Amino acid sequence: MPEPQATNLRTVISRCLTLALIGGYASLLHHVYREEVSPLFGYMNLVYRTPSPWAYGVALALVALIFFLMPHRLVRPSDFVLWVMFVMVAIPSLLVPQYADVLPVDRTLELTLVVAATFLAIQVAVRAGPRIPLRVDRVDADLLRLALITASALVYLYMALTATLEFRLVALTSVYELRAEYDDRIATNGPLLAYLVRLQGNVINPLLIAWGLTRRRWGLLALGVLGQVPIFSVTGYKLTLLSAPVIVLIVLIFRYRPRPLGAGLLYGVVVTILVSLALDRMADTIVYTQVFAHRLLIAPGVLTAAHVMVFEHIDKAQWSHAFLSPFLDYPHDLLPDHLVGAVMYGMPEVTGNASLFGDGYSNLGYPGIFIEAAVLVVLLWLVDGAASHLPIGISGAVLLVPTLALVNSSVFTTILSHGLLYAIVVLACLPAEGWDGRDRRGGRRPRHRHVPERNHA
Repeated sequence: MPEPQATNLRTVISRCLTLALIGGYASLLHHVYREEVSPLFGYMNLVYRTPSPWAYGVALALVALIFFLMPHRLVRPSDFVLWVMFVMVAIPSLLVPQYADVLPVDRTLELTLVVAATFLAIQVAVRAGPRIPLRVDRVDADLLRLALITASALVYLYMALTATLEFRLVALTSVYELRAEYDDRIATNGPLLAYLVRLQGNVINPLLIAWGLTRRRWGLLALGVLGQVPIFSVTGYKLTLLSAPVIVLIVLIFRYRPRPLGAGLLYGVVVTILVSLALDRMADTIVYTQVFAHRLLIAPGVLTAAHVMVFEHIDKAQWSHAFLSPFLDYPHDLLPDHLVGAVMYGMPEVTGNASLFGDGYSNLGYPGIFIEAAVLVVLLWLVDGAASHLPIGISGAVLLVPTLALVNSSVFTTILSHGLLYAIVVLACLPAEGWDGRDRRGGRRPRHRHVPERNHA
């Protein structure tokens, strides 16, 4: 058994190396925005400015502070969600507005302090929260698997009846026509299609991938992976298609490292940016950087500031376009996301959807950010309660797409429209046994025992 002092030393070294990696990540975001994004998209108000040394220093210090308070290893499902949001929402929202010329420097610094305080409060509240047991006992694994396959068949049948269901791959940069056609189908056939597609693509297919991979049921794996293609072909949702290989990677990593370092996600994001830059350099394009760096990582930071800029001096939405629409009148002609698209980009057809930081502000100012943060904390308590009996790799696979939706969506929208509530219900119904690579009918004993809910530094 390793000496405590040696373990602590390794932890300190690991933290220092990860902090250096965060510095590299911050430099990459700055480089991509200044050298790749702003020169090409300046006409969309994506203008670069030299960041204030003092304000940028404060933002970097806050990123470091949040990092040192993050869970070192991924033990609970909420740890996984928090790390995804830290890397893909919090860091961009703290750093990108410093050099994206959207808000004045003083207003940018104010936003920086609010974002940092909110994310720190989320961390503390999630750790200190109650342990809510939500597991549904005595659900037969075979029956549940049959129910998922049957539900999938019904979803695809409904898609075939209401949409042009095709099995085709479309270029990731050529999806906007698909999305427009899909929106027209939703308007014609009602919202049921949208909810079923999200349930299938965000929750059921990822679960089939994880289940098939861990239990060596290759038919389930194939169903989950191939099932994402027709959904992408109909909706144009890039995340649906790209999630499949990421889910496979998550399951494999957690299978051999039951409690991996949270910073592993940061390594993956940095490598993705570097590979995207290299591929674009070789092909003389900006396609990969646009998809994997600009849209996925830089846009959340820009749009956080854009929502503040647009709604700072006009009536806040107060969720009157959403769940409070029966009680409140929406004060503008365009919905918040399209209003941001019209003002920020000069194109009202563009949806400037943002995370809880931007969406919360557009609905109720800074108090709106704290309200959405409080709802997220409750949801993460429920996530931990529903998945406490499962290996983190399985819960992470099921939660991946709803968590990524939080990067660009309101917390309230993510609950139903992006499948977070469905994921919580499914996780609560999953069996605790059989995730070691062999099913319950026999085979070797698991190499690792599931670790209780406890986070070690």
